[in-house]
Amino acid sequence: MHSIRLRGPWQFTPIATTYWTQEGVSQETGTDVPSPGTMTIPGDWSDTLGPHFYGKVLFQRHFHKPTGLEEGDTIQIRLEQVNALADVFLNHEAIGSASAERGSVALVIERELEPRNLLEIMVDFPQLDQNSSSLVTIENLAGGILGEVQLEIVPSADPA
Repeated sequence: MHSIRLRGPWQFTPIATTYWTQEGVSQETGTDVPSPGTMTIPGDWSDTLGPHFYGKVLFQRHFHKPTGLEEGDTIQIRLEQVNALADVFLNHEAIGSASAERGSVALVIERELEPRNLLEIMVDFPQLDQNSSSLVTIENLAGGILGEVQLEIVPSADPA
């Protein structure tokens, strides 16, 4: 397996503030959010958005199609850790989700990669209070993409 780390600066755009309801649903509470910018991943958003920002933030990063791919290779996006919930999109199409509770996930890319691709991760770190249902979060950290994001190439099995 070959891994390509998608570190460095990612574009981020805060979308809305959110609250985790008694029914276990993230509910948008407002759109008065900080300005967009760039952020280094992995890491929480406390240095950029503040330690008390609770809401949805869209992270975006472009990457080129790796060279040397062979027929039958499996390509996947691995997210090591998010806080607390995330939906993942490749070229504007949903490919899966991640959560603090699940930890590391590998999302298989079913379609052919374009020469230039857009990876988008919508992270939701909703505010909790005594009325909220249970939600697994990583304590003492703000929301964000806390672990590595990698493009993994798994070679097809060699013929016997």
